[in-house]
Amino acid sequence: MEKSISNRGRKEELSETMEDYIEVIKILEREHRSVRVKHIAEKMRVKMPSVTSALTVLKNKDLVKYEKYDYIELTEKGEKVANSLLKRHEAIKRFLMDVLNVDIRVAEKDACGMEHHVSKQTVDHILKFLEYIEYCPHSENMCMRYFRDYLATGKKPPCSHEE
Repeated sequence: MEKSISNRGRKEELSETMEDYIEVIKILEREHRSVRVKHIAEKMRVKMPSVTSALTVLKNKDLVKYEKYDYIELTEKGEKVANSLLKRHEAIKRFLMDVLNVDIRVAEKDACGMEHHVSKQTVDHILKFLEYIEYCPHSENMCMRYFRDYLATGKKPPCSHEE
C-alpha cells in the first residue's frame, strides 16, 4: 500500500533539518551581504554537497532563490518562515534564561531542539508570560526572586501556599 504524501489537510511541514537551514540562511544574511554554500556549510558544520542537496529541496518549496555557484537568498515565503523560526527560538531561549535561570549556552542548545516541537500557541503564551513578568508591579517580581532562591538552595519560599 502506497503512503499518501498529503499531511491530512495540514500545510506542508519542513523537517527540523530544513528549518535549521532556513534559520542559518537568515542569520548569515544578517552577518554578510551575500550567502554562499560554503558559509552555510561552515556555520552548520556540514559538507557542501549536503548544503546543495538541502538548497534544492528548499528551492523546490519556493523558500530560497538558488542557482549553482550563485548567492543564496530567502524568498518572501522563506523570509516569513525564517522570521517565525527565529521568533520561536528567541522566545524559548529567553524563557529558559530569564524565567528558569538556565545558563546561556544550555539555553541556546535547548532552544535549538525545542523550537521544532513547540506550537504557536505555546510560543505566544511564553512571550506573554515574559512580557507580564517584565512589567509586573508586585514587589519587583518577588515570586521570580523566590524561585531563583529555590533553585539555588532547594528551600521552599515563604510564599508557599501549603496549609
